[in-house]
Amino acid sequence: MGIMPESESEDEILERIEIALRKIAALAKPAKPAAQAEPLDREALAHSLDAVIEHLRAGLEEPGPTGHTE
Repeated sequence: MGIMPESESEDEILERIEIALRKIAALAKPAKPAAQAEPLDREALAHSLDAVIEHLRAGLEEPGPTGHTE
């Protein structure tokens, strides 16, 4: 995995993060559920990942020390 180019915009970075998180959510499966294990709640997982994405977006939109987003 390489370093992201500096020319990549915040929107492009956020899009890459969102795609990666959605892939994680789609692939998340318990290896072998135990007899008493609760099934994975994919909807709750997707909701949690959406909250993380929104938190990341809000953090990137906050002005930096120079008054610009970084």
